[in-house]
Amino acid sequence: MSASSLQGRIALGSGGLFFLLYTVAAALVLILDARTSRNQLEALLDTHARSLAGYYASTHRLDVPELAAVDKDTPFPVWLRVVRQGKALASTPGLQDLGTGHREKKDAGHLEIWTPDHGRRLAMVSYAVWNEPGTEVEAFSSLHLLNQRERTLAYALAAAGLLLLPLAALAGRLLAARALRPVDALVAAIRALDSSRLDQRLAAPGAVAEIAHLTGEFNRLLVRLEESVDTMRRFTADASHELRTPISILRTGLEVTLRKDRTAEEYREVLQENLEEIERIQRIVEALLTLARTQPGDEREIPAESVDFSRLVTGALATIRPLAGEKNLTLETAIAPDIHLQGDPDQLRLMVLNLLDNAVKFTPGGGSIHLRLETLDNKARLEIRDDGPGIAEEDRPFIFDRFYRSRTTRATRSTGSVSGGLGLSLVRWVAERHGGTARLIETGGRGAGFEVVLPWRTG
Repeated sequence: MSASSLQGRIALGSGGLFFLLYTVAAALVLILDARTSRNQLEALLDTHARSLAGYYASTHRLDVPELAAVDKDTPFPVWLRVVRQGKALASTPGLQDLGTGHREKKDAGHLEIWTPDHGRRLAMVSYAVWNEPGTEVEAFSSLHLLNQRERTLAYALAAAGLLLLPLAALAGRLLAARALRPVDALVAAIRALDSSRLDQRLAAPGAVAEIAHLTGEFNRLLVRLEESVDTMRRFTADASHELRTPISILRTGLEVTLRKDRTAEEYREVLQENLEEIERIQRIVEALLTLARTQPGDEREIPAESVDFSRLVTGALATIRPLAGEKNLTLETAIAPDIHLQGDPDQLRLMVLNLLDNAVKFTPGGGSIHLRLETLDNKARLEIRDDGPGIAEEDRPFIFDRFYRSRTTRATRSTGSVSGGLGLSLVRWVAERHGGTARLIETGGRGAGFEVVLPWRTG
């Protein structure tokens, strides 16, 4: 088990935490036991000294059993001594030669420590005989036994700690392994995923709240990833389809033309048709490049550039006018001057060109296209209407979807309804990116109408 793994870290952490808590608990046990043992020893010595002092004061006799032999029924051996004017009158056998030394008080109780010049230190309690001045009874016990008891307890606690420490680490590892079992299952499920199985969702039955939350967040990530991959696939497929049609037309036209010699007029006609298809391919590629540079949902700010929208619309009309002239279309325009926008001129121009190209494409020969640019409630309003076949009711909710083409459009390009393709999707995206809106409007009769509303400022 590596310490760098989560289970290893939890095991080490469990062992370390147990060691810390056990050390504190063991220290408290030692302190409390030492205090209890000293209080017990003091009480024992005090009882013996008080008892002998009372007996001697009342009888002046030294025939008590404690002076004849050490009491073995007590947790600590007790020696007694009766002293008058510094001279021992009687003492329990076995009491070491105290010789000279000094006494010191350790706390507020009666217990004192006798430290002789030779031999071991003794705990003592002394009581004066009340009716015989200069006479006192002294009770002694060895501090060595008390210290040995404390050391024995310390060794026992240390041995128990050394035994329990690896057990605590092992318990931490087992608990970590059990707690992380759902994570292992989650990792295995993630490894089984690939781009063809993004519709699957991860499950964490019986997992703790944190693992369940992680699973839920990963599933939400999978949803977003699946949507992105599906969008990319649709975009690639639809873009390929959108480009395949004009390229097939170009190839077929050239192959048919090259099968036999033709007149200069026939070659001119073929070249003109090919030029129209090339222009269509160019507009598709421009739209693709624009969408590739900045996908919808990109939060980057658009360039804060002042754009003369009136002049931009006029320029777009000049660009589209030759195409309208080929179909003998009438362009009826009403453009208010000096309408300025804040935004990206390239994107705005592409938006207007797509609307105009859509109108030219689906307006029959001899028809009319109506364009109006005006200000309305501190906004710029662009309206483009045509005399084409209009938009079927069932197609209207999807007209701004990328590469959407109505059933009629797929059947025949010359008489079909307006198709979405990349153009109208790009129109709405550019409008919304500039803080505006793009929508389909009612024309009150034949044809289709589109309205773009954008924030504006006077120049």
